[in-house]
Amino acid sequence: MPEDLYDYDEHTPENAGENEVTQKSAYEPPAEPEVKSADIPAMVYTGPNIFAFALQRFQVFKGGLPPYVKRAVEKIPAIEKLIVPVSKLEYTRQRINKPGTPEARFFVAIQQAAGKVK
Repeated sequence: MPEDLYDYDEHTPENAGENEVTQKSAYEPPAEPEVKSADIPAMVYTGPNIFAFALQRFQVFKGGLPPYVKRAVEKIPAIEKLIVPVSKLEYTRQRINKPGTPEARFFVAIQQAAGKVK
């Protein structure tokens, strides 16, 4: 193994008589790439209007979700399920209008939860 993978502790009064060898990690994970707002697709909220959170149906978000939307998702997690890429807007709208689909159930759940939010 290469010499630079080991740290040798020098003798000090605190550890006299001890030789400690620790192996350094040869692997360093790559730095996470910086996400630019241009890399984030435009998203659209397809759920019902929620005046308590200033959320309107078909509202478009570019460059990520604003803080007030994140707070809304914390209070009503189903909101996140109806925030979709603009490219999936028509598909999601059709699914919301079809009874029994997960999207339709999320829509109703958001309406019910929004009525309880103060």
